[in-house]
Amino acid sequence: MTPQRACAALAVTLVSLLTANTAVAQLMSTCVENSPERRGEIGCSIIQSKVLPDGLKEPVFWHIDRFDSLERARAAVAPASIAFEAAGTSWLMTIESQTSDHHGGRHVAHVGPLPLPRAQKYAMLVQSAVFTPGMYSLVHHHSGVEAVYVIDGEACYETPTRAAKLQKDETLALPGGTQMRAVVTGSKPRHVLAVIVHDAAQDATMRMEEGTGPPLVACK
Repeated sequence: MTPQRACAALAVTLVSLLTANTAVAQLMSTCVENSPERRGEIGCSIIQSKVLPDGLKEPVFWHIDRFDSLERARAAVAPASIAFEAAGTSWLMTIESQTSDHHGGRHVAHVGPLPLPRAQKYAMLVQSAVFTPGMYSLVHHHSGVEAVYVIDGEACYETPTRAAKLQKDETLALPGGTQMRAVVTGSKPRHVLAVIVHDAAQDATMRMEEGTGPPLVACK
């Protein structure tokens, strides 16, 4: 190969790489009810929002159990739990002080104790999100603690003090008011389940315009 052809080939390669990187870095869609995630596609679904019983006090945990069927998971639903399907599995998510009772299901994980915000009444919002590597969210914060469980792939959360990277089956809890950006790292689609335990009198999530917000520690 002549030097001219070698330079041309190198230029084409560099352009291809730059184009690929530009295509991969995409803004995540906003979480909505019945998003494409519910049909096995890319998106973020609001599974359910539920006001929690009065008298919720720390310490509390996010308790995750798996069931053989959605019918059995729904039969185990209590005032502080939500049952649903995601990634071909039936789940029960419960906010509770004790995690030894798996409600007839199989224990997956518990996260906490969760730092509750000051509020007269609390609500829990459950989400299921699938996004591809390079995708990122707007900078945002919540009116309560957000806890995350990774079903598959690699997740990363940028905050003002650290970048928290999670692998499959790992969990994270971020206190209410924490400015953050979710980023999909790794080489495969990332599927996470999340719960936000927040002040029922406020919206669960407050988003900023793209390009605004405080400096965050970058995911690498």
